[in-house]
Amino acid sequence: MSWWWSGAIGAAKKKLEEDEAPRSFQNVALVVGVTGIVGNSLAEILPLADTPGGRWKVYGVARRPRPSWNADHPVEYIQCDITDPTDSVTKLSVLTDVTHIFYVCWASRPTEAENCQINGTMLRNVLTSVIPNAPNLRHVSIQTGGKHYVGPFESFGKIKYHEPPYTEDMPRLDYPNFYYTLEDVLFEETGKKESEH
Repeated sequence: MSWWWSGAIGAAKKKLEEDEAPRSFQNVALVVGVTGIVGNSLAEILPLADTPGGRWKVYGVARRPRPSWNADHPVEYIQCDITDPTDSVTKLSVLTDVTHIFYVCWASRPTEAENCQINGTMLRNVLTSVIPNAPNLRHVSIQTGGKHYVGPFESFGKIKYHEPPYTEDMPRLDYPNFYYTLEDVLFEETGKKESEH
């Protein structure tokens, strides 16, 4: 960690401690993958008073017990195995105040077909647990990366991939990709909620 980032985080934590905690929150985040690089950053930044939209209430989900290096984040930590639908429903369906889901986790398997299966299952377990019970949910963010445009590692040399610059409106590659599975699950599960109204 750079000296600047360390100082910035220290100053932010001090500011957080000095500010009075709000009585209610306009935004409530569910960060799935809170102990990863992106999830941990969200857990540090969202609760700060100067975060856009004001200070956020944050629930953080990870499979393992809360690590000591994450213990000082003002996050309601939830140890949950999102590969297990029962554990997901038990621990996530009670989060009725969630307004935003930040899905920043993934599981790696030997083949892309297996990646599609496990990662699709994990996201579906989160969404089917939260969406029906969080009436103020208004945004779901799923993190993807460069393989969205060039395909998974096992496809290198086997398919024609997109050339940069990459844009979100590019067509899907003709190869299994768990990022596409995540998008499909997201559209399917949010579509169920929209069809109810």
